Amino acid sequence: MKPINVIGIGQGKKDLTPTHLALVQAADLLVGGRRHLDMFAGHGGETLVITGFIEQVVDEIKEKMLTKKVVVLASGDPLFYGIGSTLSRYIDKRHLLIHANVSSVSAGFAAIGEPWHDAKIISLHGRVSDEFCFSSLAGETKVAFLTDKKKGPGYIASMLIRQALYGFRFCVLENLGHEEKEKISWFDDYPCVSDVSFDHPNIVILLKSGKHRENVSPETHVGMDDILYRHSKGLITKSEIRSITLSKLELVRKDHVLWDIGSGSGSVGIEASFQIPWGQVFAVEKNPERIGDIIHNIQMFNQSNIKVLNLDFPEGSDQLSEPDRIFIGGGGSHLEQIMHTCCLRLKKQGTIVVNTILIQNMETALRVLKQNGFSPEMVHIQVSRSKPMPYGDRLEPLNPVWIISGRKPQTKVEPQ
Repeated sequence: MKPINVIGIGQGKKDLTPTHLALVQAADLLVGGRRHLDMFAGHGGETLVITGFIEQVVDEIKEKMLTKKVVVLASGDPLFYGIGSTLSRYIDKRHLLIHANVSSVSAGFAAIGEPWHDAKIISLHGRVSDEFCFSSLAGETKVAFLTDKKKGPGYIASMLIRQALYGFRFCVLENLGHEEKEKISWFDDYPCVSDVSFDHPNIVILLKSGKHRENVSPETHVGMDDILYRHSKGLITKSEIRSITLSKLELVRKDHVLWDIGSGSGSVGIEASFQIPWGQVFAVEKNPERIGDIIHNIQMFNQSNIKVLNLDFPEGSDQLSEPDRIFIGGGGSHLEQIMHTCCLRLKKQGTIVVNTILIQNMETALRVLKQNGFSPEMVHIQVSRSKPMPYGDRLEPLNPVWIISGRKPQTKVEPQ
């Protein structure tokens, strides 16, 4: 059995070394896409075109490698979303000799003179494109897309518009490495991208412009300072309480759906949204005067996976997707009705967290959770913050808060 040489072509034949060229020349079977094989039209050996039926290609490679020298040609770097990664799933890695080269992404960033160690890389080839959630780009400042013919620059621009992800400069790089056909185009308005036809292959690079970078704190973290949020009359879950609340929500998956009931300033939902970039936050607030604060804060942090609803919950709860997590930060005299609806709609093994400063609502929260089969836990939080005095500091207490939490059981329990 002879080893298979998988050779990355880089951005063109000129990127191949004499060693690479000698291996290609000596190959009994040369495998690659039609574009790759056309680069070696004078090759005297057998050729095999890679098609969408990769299993058939692999079967033929396995058969021929028993007696023949097989070379597989790859775009860019074979192990960077390339054929090398695919072959390693079917063929023992001991029989694969990978020859790395310049990837399209590294070539793209080099072409525009931009470092890319901090870039988010996304492939839109095949089924991965159907799973990718564009809202997860809200906190990114540098993104590169590997496109295909169906999911190209126009598709990316339309998805950015749909998710209201503005503020990126949009760069399309066509035919990288081709002396005559290489083209780099910049766009500041996404709709303009749809009016242009682009050659394939191409990649797309998004760069957050400086004026929009100022809208996102580079020190984003759980329990951010209250002054970063616009709020009315102090109606905000305070930083220290927010941190504990988010820990009780246990946002362990990036695609959780969270209801933020009585959203107020939106601070809990916004900080949760960073932890569930592929998920969704529904910020529900009945007071129309606070909706402006929530929207302002969402835009300030450039988050797009938060939907704001001006509802007197549970009215309109049918508009919300079934939640994995629920935070109730407000409820007033309607807390019991709100909680029964939440217990009913919450997914099995989902978590509810209730914050309240009222003794009566603490009792209500515990009782309703127990009626619905939950085994609630409660913590009482008293926070004091230092305040300067003429000759030192004193502690100023905040309102004490009860945090009640519980997980929905697997089996259905009828409310008592």
